[in-house]
Amino acid sequence: MKVKVEKLVYGGKGLGRIDEKVCFIPFVIPGEEVEVKITEEKKSFLECEPVNVLKPSPYRTKPICQYFGYCGGCDYLHIDYSKQVEQKNEIFAETVKRIGKIESVPLLEPIPSPFPTHYRNRVQFKVKGERIGFYRKESRDIVNIHYCYLIKEELNSVISSLKEILPFFGYFLSEIHLYSSSENQMVMKLLFNKPVNKVPLSLKHMKAFLTEDLNGYGIYLKTEKHPKKIQFIGTPFVYETVKDYRFRVSADSFFQVNRFQIENLIRLVEDEVKEENIKVAFDLYCGVGTFTIPIARYVDKVYGVEVNPYAVQDANHNKKLNKTQNAFFKRASASEALSYMVKKNPELILVDPPRTGLDRNTIEVIDRIKQLKKIIYISCNPSTLARDLNLLKEKGFRLISSRFIDMFPNTYHIESFSVLERLNKS
Repeated sequence: MKVKVEKLVYGGKGLGRIDEKVCFIPFVIPGEEVEVKITEEKKSFLECEPVNVLKPSPYRTKPICQYFGYCGGCDYLHIDYSKQVEQKNEIFAETVKRIGKIESVPLLEPIPSPFPTHYRNRVQFKVKGERIGFYRKESRDIVNIHYCYLIKEELNSVISSLKEILPFFGYFLSEIHLYSSSENQMVMKLLFNKPVNKVPLSLKHMKAFLTEDLNGYGIYLKTEKHPKKIQFIGTPFVYETVKDYRFRVSADSFFQVNRFQIENLIRLVEDEVKEENIKVAFDLYCGVGTFTIPIARYVDKVYGVEVNPYAVQDANHNKKLNKTQNAFFKRASASEALSYMVKKNPELILVDPPRTGLDRNTIEVIDRIKQLKKIIYISCNPSTLARDLNLLKEKGFRLISSRFIDMFPNTYHIESFSVLERLNKS
């Protein structure tokens, strides 16, 4: 069947129609005419796969990766990067407008990644038997890879060596997590489906197999929620340098994955804070203090809230590392820290929540903060962002600006930076 691709939608697929019924097709570009095969028929839409591109877009490029199309890592490697940014920006604006019920989105220029490949400082490999790689598209089958164009070369350089160490760890190893910092220090986590009684390789041997840059590695047991750390051999953290800031990041903490865009995000935060003459600020979901510490330069006091104990330890270390005496960190979930936040009465709140966004109770409490003037909302999910923007609008906050910043080139994922200001509260 022939289909004209109308647009891309969030999730990485193109939208077309067959007999007036909506269909979704991966690996296409708006304006293309493609021959498709229906793979699944739902009540209100069809899932298809492209068989032949009859009229290709001028923005179609030859994917550089041999695994593209069946490896689940990439969605847009067939699209010229400048066109990717344009399309993701349109998806972002449309989502905020439709779900957020914002008629005119104050959209600023998008910020492309300075480099669309080799940007990831972190990778999570799936393991089964002798295979290491990523899940196949919409499957739990593992694509056995030898190279990934999204990750740093330092991470690619150890893939073949990882396959050499697999026999030492048996068949219960299910994931390998690697993190390589801007200072090229590396930490590794090995996740097992069953408890491991003995660690077969010392750090010295592991370095001999992989790289001398390996600071340490940990043995973890997979659980329903978070992996349980059994043992860590060596140093469990690395150091990141961004602008004139330095951060310690532990193996169990979070740091932004696009090593080329972290500085841009920090700059955006600084630009929103430095002219405001703010006395008290809050940073919810603060991680290792990536934004808390820069904010501290421009306010009297800033409070970071984070539920991850390892991240809080890192944040307190980073406070000393950057000689930041006016930053204070509290270990708590965002919802647990709400009464604490109301008591401190901040004029500015920065939130960088998980994909689920803010819960309603958090938004209700934010509305009760009398001195609050501005909210900075960093989001990795345009749908939950739009929902929250609508709820905040009902509470008397106005969206001042919003922009797409491409943290995840060649994938459908969308990171954004939005600023809200409170209208006069009676």
